[in-house]
Amino acid sequence: MDFWTSTEYSGFMVGLIRELRERDIEARQRYHISEATYRAARSTPARLFLRFRQYVAYPIQLCAMLLWQRIAGVKVRVKSGAASPNDPSSAISHPPLRAQHDVAVVSTNTFYAPLLATYLHPNVIHLVYDLFPEAMIHSGKWKEGGLKVRLVRWITGKTLERAKCNVFLGQRLKDYVESIHGAVPNAAIIEVGADQSLFTASPKERLRSEGGEVGTYEGNSNRPSHLSTFPLFHSHPTILYCGNLGNMHDTATLFDYWKRLASGSTQLPTFHFHCSGPKRAALETVVSTLPKALSQNIELGGGLSQSEWITAMESAEVALVTMAPGSDTVVMPSKTYSAMMAGQAILAIAPEDSDLVDLIKAEDCGWWVEPGDVDGLAAVVAAIQSDAEGLLKKRERAYHYAQSHLGQDRLAEKWMRVVDDD
Repeated sequence: MDFWTSTEYSGFMVGLIRELRERDIEARQRYHISEATYRAARSTPARLFLRFRQYVAYPIQLCAMLLWQRIAGVKVRVKSGAASPNDPSSAISHPPLRAQHDVAVVSTNTFYAPLLATYLHPNVIHLVYDLFPEAMIHSGKWKEGGLKVRLVRWITGKTLERAKCNVFLGQRLKDYVESIHGAVPNAAIIEVGADQSLFTASPKERLRSEGGEVGTYEGNSNRPSHLSTFPLFHSHPTILYCGNLGNMHDTATLFDYWKRLASGSTQLPTFHFHCSGPKRAALETVVSTLPKALSQNIELGGGLSQSEWITAMESAEVALVTMAPGSDTVVMPSKTYSAMMAGQAILAIAPEDSDLVDLIKAEDCGWWVEPGDVDGLAAVVAAIQSDAEGLLKKRERAYHYAQSHLGQDRLAEKWMRVVDDD
C-alpha cells in the first residue's frame, strides 16, 4: 500500500503507516519533496522551483515508478520441481497490472496525479485532501467559468469516475463534491486524524503533575483519591496556531480583533504562531504595527522539530484554526486533529456549515465564530480567559474523543476496510 504525494506528510502519516504495518499491511509513503525542504523555501526562486517539482518532476516520477511496477509484473513462468513446463501448476503468475491486493493511494497534492495513476495502476485510491478547481476559486486565484477551471473540473470528475475508491475527509466535503459531479458511489470518509502514540496523558493528568491552581475533579468516581483534584493553568491561557497559514485560512477577523484591542485596555492572551505559508508576511506586518503592550503577547516562530512540536502542543491550552469563507466546501484543516489529540480546545474562525464546526458542536470541545465576527471572537477570548475550569473540560473532551476516534490505530481499520472492499 503506497501513499503517493508530491510533498511529504509527517506526523499522522508516520503513525498511519506504523499502524498498518502492525496489521501486516506493507505500507509506505512515497513523496518527491521532503517537509523540511518545503518549509525552508522562502525566496521567490525557491518557491518557483518547488512548483516545478510539484507539477512537473513529481508526476513524472509517479508515472515512471508505476510504469516500472507494471512492467515488472509481467506474467512469467517458473518451473517448479519436476513438474512439466506444460503443466499449469508449474507456472507462477504475476498479473500484468500488479496483484489485486496492491494499492496506490494518490492524494490531490498534485491535483492531476491521481488521474495519471489510474491509467497505470488498477487499484488507485483517490485521496481528496483538497478539491480542485474550487480551492483555487475560493482562494481568489481563479475565476469561475474560465478555461482552466473547466479543464481542472473535468480532470477531477474523471478521477472520481476512474478511481477504485475516493476517500474524503468529511461528510460535508463529500456532499459538496457530489453537488458538482453527481453521486460518487465508490467513496469512503476517513479523517486525517493524528498519531495517538505521541500524546498519552490527558490535560488533567499532565497539568496536575506540573502543579498550579487546583480545582475539583468531576471525572470517574473510581479514580484514585490522590488524583481527586486537578490544576487549571498557571497564569493565562496560550492560544497556538501551528501549521500552514495559507490562502484558505481566514486572518482578517483575527487582525481586526487585535487592532480593536490596540485602542482599548483589554488584556490580550498569549498567542503563539509556528507557521509558514502565503499569509505569514501579512501576519508579521500586522503584529509590527500593534502597540508593544499587545505585540509582546504575540510570539512568531518558525518550524519545529518533532520534540519541540510535541512540547508546544502540550503547553498550549487552545488551538486556533481558521477557514476563509468558501473553504468549508473544499478543505478540512488537519491541524484540528493533532490539536485535539494533544488536549487543546479548539477556537475556530470558520463558516458554521463546515465539518470543522460540526465536530466542535458534536463534542463540545471548543468554540467557533463566523469569519468577520470580531465581536464574537472578542467574547470567546474573554470566556477562555475567565473560565479556566470550563476551558479544561473542553480540553478533556477534545483529548478523549481524539484518542477514541481519531487515532491512527482507529483510522487504520477504516483503511483496511476500504482495501478489503476493493
